[in-house]
Amino acid sequence: MNNRNTNLDMIKCIACFAVVGLHAEGMTDYTLYYLCGCGVPLFFMVNGYLMLSKDTVNYSYIGRKILQLLKIVFCWNLLIAIPVLLLRHKLVNPFTLSINSLLQKGYLWHFWFFGALLILYLILPPLHRFIKKDLRFHILTLLILFIICMTDSQLSMASCSPLQASIPQSFRLWIWLFYFTVGGLIPMLMPIIRKIKPGTHTTLLILSACLNDFANKRIGYYLLHERLAEYFYDEITSIIFYILLFTLLMRIPLNTTIEKKVVSASSLTMGIFILHPILLTGIRSFYDPARQFEVFAFWIWLTVLSALIVHFMLKIPLVRELFRL
Repeated sequence: MNNRNTNLDMIKCIACFAVVGLHAEGMTDYTLYYLCGCGVPLFFMVNGYLMLSKDTVNYSYIGRKILQLLKIVFCWNLLIAIPVLLLRHKLVNPFTLSINSLLQKGYLWHFWFFGALLILYLILPPLHRFIKKDLRFHILTLLILFIICMTDSQLSMASCSPLQASIPQSFRLWIWLFYFTVGGLIPMLMPIIRKIKPGTHTTLLILSACLNDFANKRIGYYLLHERLAEYFYDEITSIIFYILLFTLLMRIPLNTTIEKKVVSASSLTMGIFILHPILLTGIRSFYDPARQFEVFAFWIWLTVLSALIVHFMLKIPLVRELFRL
């Protein structure tokens, strides 16, 4: 554990909890809903931090990652195809299901995240090589991606409709690549960030969260006429909030006892991400909470239930491979 950055594990746990909240809470409470919007950007920043911090990234390594990812996607779609055949008497092709899930369609629509990761992995070796070679290229890449994000955001508000609405989240690469490269730059920024007093950092985070909540509600209602959190990932207030949150979490000291618990919980995050929408769909077929307190309790309960199921599934060697990326 000495070489492991357990703060990244903690961020993965928080991101996972937020993603579950994004789906379980929905728009019952817009403040909680937009706070949970941090989950997806945090995941991409963690991936960028880990992948771009490596000394080398070649296509041999990336090929293994892609094959493992595709194996997970296919196996889960195959598992979905079986009950669909038995219960609905409908024969579906697991290969077609797999492709659709990567494009945010079908039963496992949330696998769009894997689709986006797949594309990022394909371009990672040359990106990593150029970034490692010259810090200026890293900064220039970030600047270009930031300008694209701002352009998309401003044009969407000007047209009173999110331009990205017709693009599956798998292909909104300007956003995911931005957060990915931000994550890769953070190790170099942390010595500077640590010079900021923790109290000041926390105050800035709270202010940015409030500003982001206010902006998302107003922009969504009056300008975009869309309230979904996915349309705000490239808003300037959201970007500031997510980066401040990530960097604050990176500087929180963790003792040995907490580190062990965090690492243990982190090992469940992939499984929770995969499993919770399946459980959510099944449970909502007979129980759909409406009141805010019930929805909040349901969010907690769904997270715990998903974690418990994954915990026991990970004890089975063959099943364990379905959660290992």
